Amino acid sequence: MSGSTKGEKYGSLIIRNATLVNGRGTPASGPTDIVIEGDRITEVVSVSPGAASRSGFKRPEGDVEIDAAGMYVLPGFVDMHVHVPFRESQCGPEAPEYAYKLFLAHGVTTIRTCGFGTDEKLVEHRRLSEENGLAAPRIVVMGSTGEITTPDEGREAVHRLHKLGTDGIKMIPRSNVTAEILAAMGEEVRELDMKAGIAVHIPQSSELDAVTASEAVPDYLSLEHTYGIPQAAIPGSQSLPPDYNYSDEVDRFRLSGHVWTEADRYPDNVLWALDTMIENGTVWDPTMAVYEINREYQLPSRWRWLDRYAAPGLLRGWEPNPASHATYHFNWRTADEVAWKQKYRIWMKYLKVFADRGGVVTAGTDCGFMYTLYGFGLVRELELLQEAGFHPIGVVKIATTNATASMGLKDLAGGVQKGFTADIAIVDGNPLDNFKVMYGTGVKMYSEDRTSVVQGGGVRWTIKGGALYDCRTLLNEVEEYVSELKG
Repeated sequence: MSGSTKGEKYGSLIIRNATLVNGRGTPASGPTDIVIEGDRITEVVSVSPGAASRSGFKRPEGDVEIDAAGMYVLPGFVDMHVHVPFRESQCGPEAPEYAYKLFLAHGVTTIRTCGFGTDEKLVEHRRLSEENGLAAPRIVVMGSTGEITTPDEGREAVHRLHKLGTDGIKMIPRSNVTAEILAAMGEEVRELDMKAGIAVHIPQSSELDAVTASEAVPDYLSLEHTYGIPQAAIPGSQSLPPDYNYSDEVDRFRLSGHVWTEADRYPDNVLWALDTMIENGTVWDPTMAVYEINREYQLPSRWRWLDRYAAPGLLRGWEPNPASHATYHFNWRTADEVAWKQKYRIWMKYLKVFADRGGVVTAGTDCGFMYTLYGFGLVRELELLQEAGFHPIGVVKIATTNATASMGLKDLAGGVQKGFTADIAIVDGNPLDNFKVMYGTGVKMYSEDRTSVVQGGGVRWTIKGGALYDCRTLLNEVEEYVSELKG
């Protein structure tokens, strides 16, 4: 059957003959029939030969059926660090809708947004998404705080954003933000029960680090990116050259390539920082995909999907430019790439250690920056998590139920399970064998008789709250839109 790009709902929808990865860390099983009524999963039935042979066995029936034989069904994916585009110069007159379609086309049914002054618009888009009036993932809005210099200003910012209707707070604590200020904000977030908590990006210019932030906001904090942990582990400051200038982004990111290598000289200190985060319930959202360009500049800038699906304004904005943020790749040297490759090896090692010791890891992309495209970037993050040593079954859990549970989305935290909200990705292929089958561009693979190479893969259908989206049609619409923008 074919779906639509508008999100069609049916009285009852059955996914037949699927191989199920439920998102709770258990192995795949199948074939399975999954019944969806309204926005809920009402049955998950094994239709394997053994189950079907039992007395009285009867397959469920419904109004609409999808034959998912040979396909894998997984929970809808969550991108935990998203910047929704709103500027026409960046992504054209339908900028947000363009990004939302790319997310849905890759099985992403929830995004946690980290806006820059776009909170009101995002709250409205969240409402429209919930009402199925906008083809978009469900939206968790992390409000922007602006400049904060005192604990009282921090409390006021939290109350202002709560009144606006945001689900949590996104914060980049500048040098004047102390642990006392962050703790005051955490107290208000807890009191107001803003379950999405505070997502904190700790810049190297901040006096805070992962330990002080974690202790300031227990149970309601997620640590974004790669920052904060090595700073907590290194005694004193990082060994920076005397002419280093943090405000110069080439300096900042070039020397950031060495910080984990230096921290790794103090492994006991790193483990202390990780254990402190675990004890305080701090979530780690590493966003490895966005920084990958630092370890091999020519690779991400040539991703094969960019020509077809990247808006021309994005491509222009990603070119090296001293006047723009995160466009510092002029005079980016072989030595810088080598340093970042070493950084990734150490960063990934400790990310896996963090999880193995009981820490919660999620998957985010910081998409919209540095050639990290909406939807595509999340699939790349899954690949990088596997590179970090996580089993693919664990990677799926990280990018689905870990994320929803960390934001208090209880109706989604059970994955593909009876009684939970129907957020589902139906993939044409086995992502546990090869996450590349999830890319919208698909993959080349052997034919069944292994005599030729055929094009396959892709997320075939996405279901968000019981609403069915045809991913191929979504991608076709995006490709046509990008073509029009190119003129």
